[in-house]
Amino acid sequence: MSAVAVSAGTSRYASLDAGDFKVSEVAFPANRRLPWHSHPLGCIAVVVDGVVDKRFARFEAGARTGALITMPPKEPHQALVGQVSCAPDAEAALVAMRIRRELAHPDSFTPLAIEGLALELTALAGRGCSPTRGEKWVERARSLLLERFRESVTPGEIAAEIGVHQAHLARVFRTRYGESLGEFVRRLRLQWAAQQLASADLPLAVLAVEAGFCDQSHFTRAFRRQYGVTPARFRAMHR
Repeated sequence: MSAVAVSAGTSRYASLDAGDFKVSEVAFPANRRLPWHSHPLGCIAVVVDGVVDKRFARFEAGARTGALITMPPKEPHQALVGQVSCAPDAEAALVAMRIRRELAHPDSFTPLAIEGLALELTALAGRGCSPTRGEKWVERARSLLLERFRESVTPGEIAAEIGVHQAHLARVFRTRYGESLGEFVRRLRLQWAAQQLASADLPLAVLAVEAGFCDQSHFTRAFRRQYGVTPARFRAMHR
């Protein structure tokens, strides 16, 4: 079986080399099914639109919009995308949309930006599909933050609730998850806000408070640092 490029059978294709990655956006016509084939390189991808089916030698898998998917090199398969290795992931979908925007509007910094985003997807694939090690209480801390990220909860309150020292919590959390407690909470708030911007019509001032920011200007600065556009522009792009 010959290996074929990921662009085979596509109706739209854009690609860019960024560091060690070849990052592509591919689109297929509705109901297009490819014959048995393989790709020379391993793939990490996100389903941005639609539903995709995949058939391997011994099983079938499907992926809906937002699913983070992986596939090893030279794996024979039919259909459009790789084996589903994780549940649908809103964070992965947001990273994919940022990659799409970079490919659509490239500038001199686009290769650097896309390399960073590709590394984010690689980390998400690893974290989402590999068991973590270490103390169970840090998983409890993360769960509490996932439940309460829009509240004005402090690291000290989380540490007290799970019964560890605040400094120890901060150190172990960063080691385990690769970001500080504050970075984690800010990212969750911005992800939630991005989803609301794409699907709801809350005024920006109200949305900022609902997301957990002190005011609209603080929210706008944080959002622009994360996604490269203002909340208003992001909303316009996804309507």
